Amino acid sequence: MNISRLVYVSTARPDLMLTDIDAIVDTARARNEAEGITGLLIFNGFNFMQLLEGPPESVERVFASICKDTRHSGVVRILSASAGDRVFGGWAMAYARTGAGHGAGAFALTTDALRAYLPEELPTDLHMLLVSFNTMSAFDVRPPAGDDIQPAQ
Repeated sequence: MNISRLVYVSTARPDLMLTDIDAIVDTARARNEAEGITGLLIFNGFNFMQLLEGPPESVERVFASICKDTRHSGVVRILSASAGDRVFGGWAMAYARTGAGHGAGAFALTTDALRAYLPEELPTDLHMLLVSFNTMSAFDVRPPAGDDIQPAQ
């Protein structure tokens, strides 16, 4: 199967609330499932980084829609490549949270937690890219154990 992999970064609108991000995740999971797309979204308090993988036409269609979303700006495609297999095969979209659920205080996803959660088959360059992005957090409080990553249902 021909899989396309795309990674982009963008800047969140300054007034974006965690409830807005939850809505983004819910919508994206439904759309991604319908389009056959899997991946990961990380929000560091200022910026988003998302990895999408799936059929090339679907990835481009979803990315075009993402670019039009007014909840962020400055969308920059930083990687576009073909891949033989998915690395996020079971995830309509995993979401690395920057805040506790239900609108509670924001926190940084620990780098160790992200490293432990990323699939072993993730290529080294993508692993380094995701972990490096995660170190640029807007928050300085560590998350409580277990509340920092929300896998796709």
